[in-house]
This record gives sequence, C-alpha cells and structure tokens, in this order.
Amino acid sequence: MTPLFQSVLAVHIAAGAVAVSVFWVPLVVKKGGRTHRGVGWVYVAAAATLAVTGALECIRLMSDGNPRRWRAGIFLAYVGLLAAASTQLGVRALLTKRRVGPSRSPIDLVPPLLLVTGGIALAAFGVGQSAILYVLFAALGASLGAAHLRFWLTPPVHGREWFLAHMSGMGTSCITTITALFVVNARHLGMRTFDLGLWAGPISVLAVGLTIWRRHYAKRFAADGARGGAPRAE
Repeated sequence: MTPLFQSVLAVHIAAGAVAVSVFWVPLVVKKGGRTHRGVGWVYVAAAATLAVTGALECIRLMSDGNPRRWRAGIFLAYVGLLAAASTQLGVRALLTKRRVGPSRSPIDLVPPLLLVTGGIALAAFGVGQSAILYVLFAALGASLGAAHLRFWLTPPVHGREWFLAHMSGMGTSCITTITALFVVNARHLGMRTFDLGLWAGPISVLAVGLTIWRRHYAKRFAADGARGGAPRAE
C-alpha cells in the first residue's frame, strides 16, 4: 500500500471511530435540541469523510489486479453509495423541510438514481458471480433509491413528511455504520468478511427497529393532525 493510501485508510478509520462513537446520541436526545443538532452534524461530517475515503479505498481494490479484491471493491463501492445517499437524504430533507412541491434539483435526484441504476447493475453482476449477498444489497439499494425518488418527485402529503424522511435517511446511515462495525470485527466473531449472516443479520434487526420507530412518529403526527394541533417531533 502506497503512503497515500495508508493516509487515506488512517483517515477512514478515524472517521469510522467518530461515527461509531456519536451516531447513537441524536437518536436518544430531544429532537431539534442543541445536542441533537450539534452531534448530528458531527456524525454527518464523519459519514461524509467515510464516503470519500471509502470510495478511494474501493478504487484501490478495483485497480489491484486481483479478481477477488476487484469484486469486493465493486460491492463495497455500492454499499458506500447506499450509506452516502441515505445520509444525503437525511440532510436534504432537513434543509428543505419547507418544501411544498416536487424537487427537480440534481442534488436530490442524482443519488437515488445512482442507487437504482447501480442496484440493477450490481444485481446482474451478483447473479453472474453467484453472489447472493450482492443481489440482496442491490435489491435493498434499488428499493431505497425508488423510495427516495418518490419522496422528491411528489409534493409532501403533510407538514412533517420531511421529518420522517430525515429519520429514515439518518437511521439507514446509522444502520450501515453499525453493520460496518460488525464487518470490521468479523474475525473476532468467528466469521468471514463477506459472510451473508454478518451483513444481513444486523441490517434485518435494525431495519425492523427503524420501521417501528418511524411508524410510531407517523401515527403521532396523524393523531396530532386529527386533533388540529401542531405535530410534535420530540
């Protein structure tokens, strides 16, 4: 590994440590409070750093000349795209919370379009390689990309739809952070880096939790709306 990529890897590890250390704080503190906002932006900065350095690491893997590492680089690049697009949705939903119509901005539409098209390509690649892990992640990414596109291309149904999108985006980003923690420690868990259970297990469990949490807030907003009160996100 060249000194440049050694530096990139060091930054990647440092950003990962920050993300793992702080991701849980915005989930448990008062929504919209100073701690939520401050620590949330720290997490976003760490996630952005992970996305950039991770992409560079994937380029290194794909240019290595080893077919196994090349395949790994392709898969990890798509996982990185999924994580980055989820974080981007969470941030953009917050910054555009007063949106009343569809968005046609490339900054909103390009990431989910890449998720969909990249997912289709990865699925075809996974089938060709008999790699079910690749196919499952391709399906996950494509479905999330389609959901993101639907969010941006349709007018908000209610005034707190941005909050649900923010939750979904940042929640998915946090799930990828936790999954990465398991993957990095695969050896200590008696597993291999690309074992299906190592990737699918944490994501399945945490995705159920995120879905339940999101539905809780959706029901609260619906109840507040029925009473004619202002929806609360605390």
